[in-house]
Order: sequence, then C-alpha cells, then structure tokens
Amino acid sequence: MEDRMTEWRFLVYVMGAVMALLGIHVFHPQLVKIYDPVNYVSFHALLELSSISISFLIVLYCWRKLEQNKSAKLLILLFAFFTVGMVDLLHTLSFKGMPHFLTESSVAKATCFWVFARMVEAALILTVLVMPEIRVRKDWRKHVLAASFLLVIVIAAVVFTFENSLPVLVVEGQGTTSLKNGLEYFISFLHFLSLIVCLYRYYLEKSTTYLNLALAFTYLFLSEMIFTVYQSVVDLDNFSGHIFKVLGYYFILKGLYLLLKPEKKSSAESIMKQSPGAVFSFAKMDGRFIFSYIDGGLLGEMGLKPCQMAGTQVEDLLPPAAGAVIDHCNDSWESGDKHTFTAFLKGRHLIISLAPIIKEGIVIEIAGTATDISTFIQSAATPAKTRPMAGEAQEERMLQTL
Repeated sequence: MEDRMTEWRFLVYVMGAVMALLGIHVFHPQLVKIYDPVNYVSFHALLELSSISISFLIVLYCWRKLEQNKSAKLLILLFAFFTVGMVDLLHTLSFKGMPHFLTESSVAKATCFWVFARMVEAALILTVLVMPEIRVRKDWRKHVLAASFLLVIVIAAVVFTFENSLPVLVVEGQGTTSLKNGLEYFISFLHFLSLIVCLYRYYLEKSTTYLNLALAFTYLFLSEMIFTVYQSVVDLDNFSGHIFKVLGYYFILKGLYLLLKPEKKSSAESIMKQSPGAVFSFAKMDGRFIFSYIDGGLLGEMGLKPCQMAGTQVEDLLPPAAGAVIDHCNDSWESGDKHTFTAFLKGRHLIISLAPIIKEGIVIEIAGTATDISTFIQSAATPAKTRPMAGEAQEERMLQTL
C-alpha cells in the first residue's frame, strides 16, 4: 500500500468530499427521483460489510504487530476495532428489512448499535492519537480480545433485552431525535479533534501518513453530520452517509498501515546486528527504565533475543547486585550527563556508555552501547612470565635459551 498523499492531493480530496455533499443537497429533489430505496437494504449490507472487513483487517494487523512491538496503543486499537467490527455486524444484521436475527429487525436496534459503535471508535482512536508511547511487558492480546468480546455481549444484551425501554433515537419518516443529534454532534466533535491532532502531527513531522489519517477523520466527520439530517433510514442522505463512512475507514486502514509498518533496514542496521557489541536505547516510564530498542551481536552470544527485549525493563537484564548500573542510568537521566562505566553480566565484563537524548532541554531517551572487554581483562590478569611474546623480543628470548 503506497503512500502517494500530498498536501495538494489532501486538499483536492477534502474539497471533492465537500462539493459532493453540497451537490447532494442542492440537487436532492432530482436525485431522489433517480434513487430507489427498495434496493437500499442490499446496498447497506454491502457498505457495512466493507467497513466491517476493514475493521477486522486492522485487528489482524495489530495482532501481528504486537508480536514484535508490545505497544499499549496497538492494544487499544485491537480492542477498539474488534468491538466496532462486531457491533457494526450486529447493526447490519438487525437493520430494518433484514431477516429475523434473535428478534425482529428494527430501526431502534440498528440505530442503538450504530451509536454504540461510533462512540467506541471515536473515543478510543482519539485516545491513541494523544496518549504517549507506552510499552507493556506481557502479551495481553488474548485478554484484550476477551474484554472486547465481553463488551460486545453486554451491548447486545442491553439492546436486545431493553429495546422497547431504550430512548427513541429515530422516528421513521420524521427523522432523528434531539438525543440522537446530540450524540452524533459529540461523535463529530471527537472526530474533529482527531483531525486537528493529525494535522498538528503533520505540521511537526511532515509525515504524509498523518494526512491520510486526517482525511479519514474528515470523511468520518462529514458522515456523522449527515446522520443528523436524514428523514428515513433508507433515504438518500442515509445512503451517502454510509459511503463517507467506508471512505473514512479505508483511509484509517491506510494511515495505520503506513504508521505502523516496519521501516526498511538500512546497511547500517545490518552492520549493527553483526557488530560484536550491543546498541540500545531506553526511556524512563513510571519510575522504570524500559528498552525501546536493543540489538547487536553481543546479545546472541549471551543467549538473548533482541525482538523479545523491546518493552522490557533494564533492571530485568541486570543481576540483583547491579544497583550501581541503575544509579548511572538515573544520574544520566536527571542530569543529562554522559556516563561510561564497567559492569559484569552473564559472566562477561562489559564497558557501557550512556548518552542522553535531549529535546527542548529535557531528557526524553538514553542511547547507549555495550562492549565485551572480557578478553582484555583476562589478558591483563595473566602473569607476565606466561604471556606469549611476539616479534623481536620473542626471538631474543629464544636465542638466550639456546
């Protein structure tokens, strides 16, 4: 999935969406004569299945990425899109005109499922965009899916059981109620905030990935606004709102893929993997130092796997008596000074160098290297009379012996 998004292309897509929306309302009487609501249920199912498929593709992608990158953001995305995909499926199956599913299909059930799914989607995606990067130590994927499935069951139980007691959100033939519009406006506001965050990130990083996400939230914002003006769940406005939703989901998929895809390994990274030492970086989170990157040939010699160490604590790698190492880390983090010291780990003597990464006067991460000096230590400890001699000195000793 290539990224061809540019600022001009982004503006063209946004203006095209706005012009299409204006065109639908300006030429609404003419379009209604062409539009046949009899076919709407089938088209609705196709459009919803498209967005549901995208939701589950994001779930599968996050599941695979969490094998290497134990990020709390990925866990939230896994939870969000599994929940949204399942609730959207319930919305589709219970939509007016669909066959009997547990209970008779109705506008009330389908609309309730819609609002639940949109609230979860808008709130959790905004959370992912604004939260700092946090690494988790354990594999929580199965637990997160179980929690998501439990939430879906609770939502389904509430809607199916209390359908007649739930607030009225849509009056067929008259339109949406004030409560429904208020909820849609709130969801639109969350999408608008997500749009602003993405544009701000693009301004800072100049990564067109954020333009894809900004375009997604533009489409979703317009979609939610459309769902405040329709008169019937099978009319032209409802149909156009679902089209904007599918477009928004497509650009969310594209944006997340580009944001999370692994970068191509450079020759420098290949050299780093084969180097005899180790290169690493870590940050302080909740009073603990957590590895964000670690690699090098030394790890393989020590029986460690780099892919399993990202997200783990520095303390987990050290023996219980290595408190001095943590003291160096703390001092480097707090003072911003470079530190070089020796440590003994897994039977090896190491020389470790720490260099703080400072941004706007604050240490945000510490980069470091570790080099095995065990051979030099052993060589220095060998008595002089037993050391092998080289060059002229060795030849002279041989002659004296003879």
